[in-house]
Order: sequence, then C-alpha cells, then structure tokens
Amino acid sequence: MQRPCLRGLVGATLAVTAWTTTTVLPASLSAEPPHAREVEPGPPGLVERIDERIAERVPALLGVNRRLLARTVVAEAERARLDPLLVLAVIEVESSFDPRALSAAGARGLMQLQEATLRSEIARSGLGHGDPRDPVLNVQAGVRYLRRCLDSFTRQDLGLMAYNAGPNLVLHHLQQGEIPELLQAYPRRVYAELRRLRRSLGVETAPVRVADRRAPMLAE
Repeated sequence: MQRPCLRGLVGATLAVTAWTTTTVLPASLSAEPPHAREVEPGPPGLVERIDERIAERVPALLGVNRRLLARTVVAEAERARLDPLLVLAVIEVESSFDPRALSAAGARGLMQLQEATLRSEIARSGLGHGDPRDPVLNVQAGVRYLRRCLDSFTRQDLGLMAYNAGPNLVLHHLQQGEIPELLQAYPRRVYAELRRLRRSLGVETAPVRVADRRAPMLAE
C-alpha cells in the first residue's frame, strides 16, 4: 500500500478528532422506528428477498420478527445512504447472521458492536432504551455506526476497516504509512460477500454514497 500523503493524514486526523468530540449523525438519519412506516422501504421486492435470506440463515426466527428485521435493514440503509446488501454483507462477515453472537472481545449481535458503542449510538440517535441483545436495535445502531465510519474516512475500504477494527487503530496505521494485511482482508471479505449476495438475490442495488460534506481525501 502506498504511503499516504501528509495532507491526507492531516485530514484523517481532523476527521477522527471530530469523531471523538463533535461528530453528529448525518441529517438524513432518523430515529423513527422503521416498522412504523406504512410503505415498504427500498426497491420493490427487496424486503421480501432479504426476508428470505434471513430465513435461510436464521430459521429459528419467527416470521413476523424476521420481516421486521428485513425491513429494518432496508429502512436503516436507506436513511444512511447505504446499499442494504452491503449491510447484509457486513452482518454475514461479522456474525454469520447469529443474533446471539458474542466475540472474545465482547462485541455482540448481528453487527458485532461493543456494548459501549451500541449504547453510544442508541443515545446519539434517540433510539430509546432497549435490550442490547435485540437484533433490530443492533442493526439500527450498527448501520448508523457504519455510516459514521464511512463519513470519517471517506474511502469505503478504510471506513469498513474502521468499523471492524476501530477508527483510532486505522488512523494509527495510516500515520505509520502502511495498513497491515490483517486489516485489509476485512473489506475484501465484505466485498466478496456483497458480490455473492447480488448474484444469489438477483438484485442490483445502488452503490454506497460518500459523505454529503466535502471531506479531505486520504490519498491523492
């Protein structure tokens, strides 16, 4: 990997500094529960196909709960300007769709959030007080955290690494001039799963959008 230029590193430092102090969610995000909407979010048929995918991966989940989870994935992705299938790919790589997954480091649920991160996103987004084991709440918080990672680093691969390994660790390696292979492997796994989902579901979804605000690039 090429050594990032100084201007890019300064931009990244400022972005992550803002993360820990005054970062707010993009205005397009809403705390409205996705299941309160009367119209199915996303392209026609997408919720149904995601529902089917969840049924394959989590057969024990009851139909009404599975449908709510599918609608949450699509609605939250739509609000966060993300590809819903990218969210599904992250879930597959992070937890293999196991809502009870718990890592050795304490990351929990479908999107494998640390409890402190989960509670921070719940408070930041006004999602109320909920059970951190709730798959719907885990996805709501996880998608919003993923969006902030992508907005802070502007390059999608770096944002995904930040989601998985933490923004401070990614910034540290950028300052050292090289990203370890172990961190680079994560976005490649997510992209491979995204391609597989698009083929298996027969859906061509919109690409991920960058932040609405102009952020400095990490590399020229």
